[in-house]
Amino acid sequence: MRDRLRSNPPPKLVPECLDRNIPSGIRGLFLVLFMAVIVGSGTSVRLTSASPHSCAPHLETIQDGFRYGLPPHIEKDGLVFASIEIPIRRQDIRDRILHEINYLLLDRRSRVLFWLSRADSLGHVITPILTSYKLPTEFIYLAAIESSFNGRALSSAGAFGYWQFIKSTAQQGPVGCNEYDWKMHITNWKDERADLVRSTHSAARYLAWMNRVKKVSLEETGDKDGFNDWLLSAAAYNAGPTKVIQRLGSFGASSYWDVPLPRETEQYVPRWIALGIISKNREYYGVHLPPNRTFSFDTLNKVVLVKDLPLAAMAKLLGTSPRVVWELNSSVPSEKCIFPARSGRQTISHTIYVPKDAGKKFLAQLAAQGYTRKK
Repeated sequence: MRDRLRSNPPPKLVPECLDRNIPSGIRGLFLVLFMAVIVGSGTSVRLTSASPHSCAPHLETIQDGFRYGLPPHIEKDGLVFASIEIPIRRQDIRDRILHEINYLLLDRRSRVLFWLSRADSLGHVITPILTSYKLPTEFIYLAAIESSFNGRALSSAGAFGYWQFIKSTAQQGPVGCNEYDWKMHITNWKDERADLVRSTHSAARYLAWMNRVKKVSLEETGDKDGFNDWLLSAAAYNAGPTKVIQRLGSFGASSYWDVPLPRETEQYVPRWIALGIISKNREYYGVHLPPNRTFSFDTLNKVVLVKDLPLAAMAKLLGTSPRVVWELNSSVPSEKCIFPARSGRQTISHTIYVPKDAGKKFLAQLAAQGYTRKK
């Protein structure tokens, strides 16, 4: 390759007369005049992008005032998101979605790349849980916006975990509706809001409950069971169902798009939609991700210990690092770093996550090391 480059040097755009040893000031003036002649004569000069993954502006969307627009197939066939048809012909709705697409791609592009990478990695865990409660799979992107898929994320308002539950909401659950009971265990040594599987089940139940069961009273429609609208349910997840119901009633509206909501909630749903559009149209938006490892693990249920099990001891038995063990079991606070055998005088039944295909061997090791009773 090097010999070919030597024998066939690339053509020079600058004349040789400017490449000689002449004063730099005169050479600069000549260069400016030379480039002006090229431009004036219509000669095209091809400029290559500094990044192979950069995406040119979609010039056909400049009429909307945004660099990035909607993909052609959406412009042609319309947009259905979370089983709901989005009226993109309405300019106000179109502008809100395009604003979030451009905000994510221009101002938060690195964050979007991280979100989509994590969604790809965790999707095989999250998506089946959403589907089991008949939730649209697009709700996986809600977890990205809520916590960046960080099980230990803590907001200024006290919301915590993958799905950002407030402690009071996480601990109460619905009354007389066991099918949708989202209650999680929060103790001094464990917080299930940081457990990917448990918290996703709880978030799915909570969203399903708001969409199908929660009493919604509006003047136009009277009392009904649930919002029956996944956009309103998502808005209620952010702002609280009571506030959304009050605003719908005050403005005599029944659609998310037709009621003014708190500022964060005004951005929340369009950003959720925008992230979903970007994810499903990565080539169009120039979003390129390297191959990502799948977040795989074995789940060990109802493990009863006879002595405390430190995460460090787990790591030695599993032949991995303590951090890997903790990332799988992030419901255990890092300052505790232990699965206790007892809480007071009561034994505890644990759910423990270990690397994929290590479950059976690990259970045998626990018994051999005296952490569990031998069968």
